[in-house]
Amino acid sequence: MIVKAYRTTNDEGVMQHDAVVAVDKLKAAAAEDPVNLSHIAAACSELCSVCNNGLADRYLAAKSGAYDVLMSLLYVDNAILLPALLSLIDGQPDVLELHGATSVVNILRDSLTPADVIVLALNLICRCCMLHEANRQQFVALDVIPVTADLLTTHRDHREVVRAACAVFSALILDDDVRVPFGKSHDHAKAIVIEGNALDTLLQLTSGIFQFNCILWCSYFKAVHNIGNSCFI
Repeated sequence: MIVKAYRTTNDEGVMQHDAVVAVDKLKAAAAEDPVNLSHIAAACSELCSVCNNGLADRYLAAKSGAYDVLMSLLYVDNAILLPALLSLIDGQPDVLELHGATSVVNILRDSLTPADVIVLALNLICRCCMLHEANRQQFVALDVIPVTADLLTTHRDHREVVRAACAVFSALILDDDVRVPFGKSHDHAKAIVIEGNALDTLLQLTSGIFQFNCILWCSYFKAVHNIGNSCFI
C-alpha cells in the first residue's frame, strides 16, 4: 500500500507520514501521568482524521501501534477512544484480537454505559464482523448475542441503539469470508433466535415502528428477514 500523505522532513532529515505522527502523538498522550484527557482527545481526533484518508493510512497507523495504544486507554473515556478505534479498524478487521473483543463486549454489559457509547461499540462490532468469520465466531463465543438482545429491550425507544443492534445481528449471520469454506451463519442465526430470543423481540418492537424513520424500519425487517432465512433454509 502507498501512503500519499506525509509531512516535510524533520530536523534529522527523516520524512514522517501523517499516520506515524498521529500515532506518536497518541503514544505521548498515553504516557502522561496523570492522564490529560484533553491531550488524548486531541490525539484521537487527529488519528481519526488520518485514518479517514484511506486504508493505506489506517494500515500504517495500525502497523505503528495505534491499536495497542487505543486499547490501553479504553478505560479512560470510551466516548473519546471508540471513534478512533472505529476509524482505525475500518477495512482491516484482522487487527482485532481477543482482549479487544472482550473489552468491547464488556462495555455493552455495563449498565451504566450511555446510549451514544453503546451505539459506537455496536458499530465497532458490526464493522469487525464484515468479511471476517473468525471475529464473528469470537464475538458469539463472548455472548454478544444475548447481550445485544438485552440492549434491544432496555433501549427499545432509542432509535440509534436499535438500528445498531439490528446491524450487529445481520453482520453475525453473514457468510462473506472467502478464506473460510464453511462459516457458521446458520448456527449464529439459530443462536439469535434461541439464546437471545431476538426474533420475538424484533417483532414486538414493530408495534411502535412508525414512530421511527424509514431507515430504522428497514433495519428492523432486514434483521428479521436475514435471521428467518438463515434459520429455516
